[in-house]
Amino acid sequence: MPNPGQHQRHPHPPSKAAQIGGALIGPAFLVLALGMFMTSRATVLPNAPTPVVQPEQIAPVPRRTPMSDPPTALIAGFEQRCNDCHRIFESTWDGERTLEQHQDIVINHGINENCFNCHVRDDRELLVLQGGKTTTFSDVTTMCAQCHGPIHRDWRRGVHGKTLGYWNAELGPQHKLTCTECHDPHSPGYPHYEPLPGPNTLRMGDPGAGHHAEVEARRNPLRRWADDAKHNSHEGDDHR
Repeated sequence: MPNPGQHQRHPHPPSKAAQIGGALIGPAFLVLALGMFMTSRATVLPNAPTPVVQPEQIAPVPRRTPMSDPPTALIAGFEQRCNDCHRIFESTWDGERTLEQHQDIVINHGINENCFNCHVRDDRELLVLQGGKTTTFSDVTTMCAQCHGPIHRDWRRGVHGKTLGYWNAELGPQHKLTCTECHDPHSPGYPHYEPLPGPNTLRMGDPGAGHHAEVEARRNPLRRWADDAKHNSHEGDDHR
């Protein structure tokens, strides 16, 4: 209970001037914002044309679908195993006459100009290895390694070729593409194609002549110090 001996304090109502000022704050802010919007210059964002790239350069899938075990070919609309035809007749192709089948195959693989450099003559569903040994189509990298040893070494270490999945094997599985998932075994050389375009973002600015060097000089204080020291040394040479 309040002490009867003390006077109770009642808050004074705001003055009329304060009431008018508070009522004007909202409209004044809106007028100021509208004025700033009307008088500001429109920002023109750079718009570069979309580069055209080959889909196989950015697709996270194999470039080719290699033959599996047992290897098959599409003949007259039907899937046929290699030996379904090759066990019927003896193949004597010497690389000079025109093929009656597989006319879509173009052999451009260095000195490997004969089918039997890679394919077993008596069993077309196997591949040739040194010393009379053979291997399957799923183990094609073993055959390729016989001639391409350094490339095979780089492929095993992840330098050559393409690895799908997780770089960190602890997070998930990896799949290293085999030779024939990227290269045509009959013509393994890649055709010429343009490299992917460089980055083009707004924060990099206009990629004009010397632009990146200027940006780097502004961002790197040591670079500016070195340039100033070099400039001063040249001025000293001129005065001598």
